[in-house]
Amino acid sequence: MKDYKTLFLVLLLTAVGGLSSAQQKQSGYSIAQLMFQKSSEISSLTYVMKKQERIDGKMVKQSSFTKMEKMPFKVYIEQLSPKKGVEILYVEGDNNKALVNPNGFPWINLKLNPSDGIMRNDQHHTIFQSGFDHVVSILDQQCKANYDVIDQIITYNGITTHEGVDCYSISLNNPKFEYIEYQVVGDESVEDIAIRNKLSEHMIVEINSDVRDYDDVKAGQIIKIPNGYCPKMNLLIDLNKLTPVKMEVHDDKGLYELYEYSEVVINPTFAEEEFTGDYKEYGF
Repeated sequence: MKDYKTLFLVLLLTAVGGLSSAQQKQSGYSIAQLMFQKSSEISSLTYVMKKQERIDGKMVKQSSFTKMEKMPFKVYIEQLSPKKGVEILYVEGDNNKALVNPNGFPWINLKLNPSDGIMRNDQHHTIFQSGFDHVVSILDQQCKANYDVIDQIITYNGITTHEGVDCYSISLNNPKFEYIEYQVVGDESVEDIAIRNKLSEHMIVEINSDVRDYDDVKAGQIIKIPNGYCPKMNLLIDLNKLTPVKMEVHDDKGLYELYEYSEVVINPTFAEEEFTGDYKEYGF
C-alpha cells in the first residue's frame, strides 16, 4: 500500500511540475499569435467600446456600441457618450459615404465621407478601423519587424482580471522608436502612408506642423513619420475569447490612446435590414 501511495505522490508532483513548466514557457508572442488566429476567424462582431484619445494635448473620452460585418464591410455605430444618439451607418459600395444621424443640428441625416471632414474631427481613427483587425495588424507588424528579438519586444506579464474578465497581459516595448524623414510619393495621402506602414495617421499630422490635414501632402515633400506605431503598448486579451479587452498606447509624450472593449459577441448573425437606415431600432 505504501508503494502505491508513493507512486501516486510521485505522479502528482510530476504533473504539477509539468504544468508549472508549461506556464513558465508561455510567451507574449505565443499569446499574440492566439489572438491573431482568433481574429482571422471573426466574420462579424458586436461590442461596446470606451476610448480615450489625446487630441491637442487633452484626453477626449467617448463610448459607443458597434455592430459590423467584415465582408462586404458594413458597420453601424451608436455613440453612447458624450452625445448619446449620434448614429453612423456605412455599407461598402454605397458611394463611399456614411449615413450620419447627428441627433441635433442641422436636424437632418447627412451623407459624409468617413475619411475626412467632420467625421475625422477629434478622432484618431476612421470607421474602417472598427473591430479588432487594426489592433492585430499593428502588433503583427511589430512582431515581424523585430522577430530576431521577439522575446524582448513582446513580453508576457501573467494573468489578471479587468472588470470581471480574466485576461492575459502582454506588453509591446519598442526601444528603437523614433521619428524619421519620409518623402511623399505620387498622390499618396497621410492615410495611405499610415495604412501601408501600420502607423497612426493622426500622429503623423500632429508631429508635422506644416501638415494641416490628411490630404495636405504632395509628391516630393519631406515629412516626419514614426518608425513604428508606438514605443509602448499594454494589451489585455480575454482568456477565453482571445479578443482584446484593453489596449493602452503610449508615445514619447505619455498616454496617447486607450481602448476598452466589453459585451463582445463573436460572429453574430444579422438580419439584412440591420444595415439599412430604415431599421426599426435606429433613429435615422
